[in-house]
Formats: sequence, C-alpha cells, structure tokens
Amino acid sequence: MERVQDVAKRLNRLYQADNDGERIDEMRLHKLLYFVQRESLLRTGEPMFEDEFEGWKYGPVIRYVRNAYAHGVLFEGPSEEISEEAADMIQFVYDRYKKLSPWKLSLLSHGEYSWRNAREGLTQDQNGSRPLSLLDIRLDAAREKLRRDLEARTA
Repeated sequence: MERVQDVAKRLNRLYQADNDGERIDEMRLHKLLYFVQRESLLRTGEPMFEDEFEGWKYGPVIRYVRNAYAHGVLFEGPSEEISEEAADMIQFVYDRYKKLSPWKLSLLSHGEYSWRNAREGLTQDQNGSRPLSLLDIRLDAAREKLRRDLEARTA
C-alpha cells in the first residue's frame, strides 16, 4: 500500500511537468487522488492508500492532505518509492483527467455514488465530514468499469 503523500507528490510532479513548474491546485489534487483510489479498486480490488475521503461540498477531500497542503508542507521532504503498478495507475488517471478544470473534476466527483451517499442529509453549502465508504467507492469503480467496457464495445 502506498502513502497518500507520495501519491500526491507524484501527481504534483506530473502537473508541474505540464505547467511550467506550477504547483497543482488543491481542488484538482483531491479529485485526482479520489480517481486514483477508484482506479486502484477497479484494477486490483484493493485501495492504493488507507487515508479516508470525506464528503465535502466540492467533492471528496482527505483531511490530512487538506491540512498539509494548507500549511505548505505536503510536497516537502523525500518521497518513498512507489510500486510500478501504482505509478502506472497514477499516470493513467492523470492523463485521463489532466485537461479538465478543477471545477469540472468537482462536478464529476459529484456524480459518484460514494460522495452522494456521504453527503446524505446535508445541504449543498455544508462541508460535511462523513467519510466516503470504501464499499461505496468499490461500487463507483465497478460502475466505471462497466462504462469503459461499453465505450470499448461501441468504439
């Protein structure tokens, strides 16, 4: 299992390579982390990292990442090596979603069952702190796999 900060650092490096060294924005980072976690569940049946997402108003957020990003320390220090399989999944997710704006990524995350379920009973303006269920993210992964299978058949 990978450390979420190492996955975040890898996403930031990919983003910087495409954007003249500019640091990845926080909203984009959280959404890409969510899609990486979903991709890991889709491909391996296992989460890539153990940190939980919470159902915030603009989509899934990992509180540790939020706090470390806000204090400017998330990308500091050396990264631990990540597996080749994890690196491939991170690259796939980055390539698939890199052209979308943070707000478009937020809207995509709002279509996820796991996020909607964690938001149940909250108003649109409430941040919420209820964790996204790993089982629900697994359901989102299964739905994404079906969507890709359909796309492949009609292509």
